[in-house]
Amino acid sequence: MLDDITFRRARTPEENADVLRLRDAVYVQDQERLTDTAQTADTFDKFDAQAYYLLAYAGAEAVGTVKIVPDSPAGLPCEDVAKIDELRTGNRLVEFGHLMTLPGMRNRKVGMRLMREALVHSVQVHQVTCILGDFFVDDRDGRLRSFYTDIGFVPVHGPYLDPRFTGAPLSMVAALDVPAAARRCKEEGDDANQVLRYFFQDFDAYARGSSEYADIPAGSGRG
Repeated sequence: MLDDITFRRARTPEENADVLRLRDAVYVQDQERLTDTAQTADTFDKFDAQAYYLLAYAGAEAVGTVKIVPDSPAGLPCEDVAKIDELRTGNRLVEFGHLMTLPGMRNRKVGMRLMREALVHSVQVHQVTCILGDFFVDDRDGRLRSFYTDIGFVPVHGPYLDPRFTGAPLSMVAALDVPAAARRCKEEGDDANQVLRYFFQDFDAYARGSSEYADIPAGSGRG
């Protein structure tokens, strides 16, 4: 892992521009799944009033980002394809999306660190108990990728072909029961898989903490 990675929530015009640069570098230039960054105005971006981005920086360069969408009367992006009403009963929901890192930073654990940062933030700020994600599946077997299942995500819909992306793998909506994953990590102890331990071995400590992002109003992110 990189020791010089820092994280912050996109709130300034410069940081919001960093989000768009990452989207262009990953979705447009590298993967060619979008034709331009404005293509998402009527799909991904329609939840921007309540959503925001966390950014990862290596020095002054933005190298990765993840979008956090707290549940609200406007709903969640995954509801375009999945029914999640039952998950709302007794839960506080957020959805993670647009987890991306620059091509040159892949295989360096930046994406994993962004996911953990988003988890810690969501537990501290939103007291989240259930996290949803709309993830690309494994090209080989059409199943949820092991990284997500190791954390504790389980499918709730899919796989399906997401029309918003060109030439992308199938997608799948999955949900993570946060308290259950934390309990499993504690019960399994050293026998728990490394990914689960990375996300949850100190759950009690960070769940009691306060977040550096808590005083920043929702909706400040763009992209």
